[in-house]
Amino acid sequence: MVVRGRLVAVEGASASGKTTLVRTAARRLGWRALPEAFDRLDPAPSLEFASARELLRLEGTLLAEEARRYREARALCRRGHTVFADTGFLGPLTYTHGLVDLGRAPAAVGRAIERGTRSLLRKGALGIPDLTVYLETTVDERTDRARRGARQHPAGLHTRHEAVGRVERRFFEEVFPSALPDRFRTLRGRSAPARLARELAKLVEEAAPSPASRAEGLALVSLLELPARAVRRKKVGPNR
Repeated sequence: MVVRGRLVAVEGASASGKTTLVRTAARRLGWRALPEAFDRLDPAPSLEFASARELLRLEGTLLAEEARRYREARALCRRGHTVFADTGFLGPLTYTHGLVDLGRAPAAVGRAIERGTRSLLRKGALGIPDLTVYLETTVDERTDRARRGARQHPAGLHTRHEAVGRVERRFFEEVFPSALPDRFRTLRGRSAPARLARELAKLVEEAAPSPASRAEGLALVSLLELPARAVRRKKVGPNR
């Protein structure tokens, strides 16, 4: 029996099937699905940016939405619901750090998003899931899924997401499981969504972690450091 009142998030590269798995698991297991921050915004902002200011405004908007969805998720958990989130709540931070690492954004933007994230964590307005499950997929699988869903994954954006995803993967492969091993699991994403939902339920049942603490969230963020070389990289420009 899955412990109720827990917050579970699925992470993975763009086009890895996170949204499909969240919806399938929620429907089959009776969990509450929590869409990712971007999908909750109306009107949806453009993911293109031509300057550091535009990028900071975009990531700031997404960070504010992450705080709102986190509060909603925790409120549902307190009422006894198991909440399954399409991505965790540190996306603006990890994605911006990925852009900085690739030389596609100035370090100042990364530091600003990091400060905002830390502030929200200290206030308890943002946090990490009780369990994070990383959906492992191959480049070919993601490319094929993006091609079949070109409306949700435009070619230009998918290329950028794929590059940033390789940087973020280091966070999920090395930093997260090392810092909080009891709160991290991996799941091979090759199977059909229905089978993955069953495998996911088993992972949650076996882990059944206690609610994540504010200190754990801050500790995790402290390990995600901007690369020193980022300040010497090229300036941000359009069509990233």
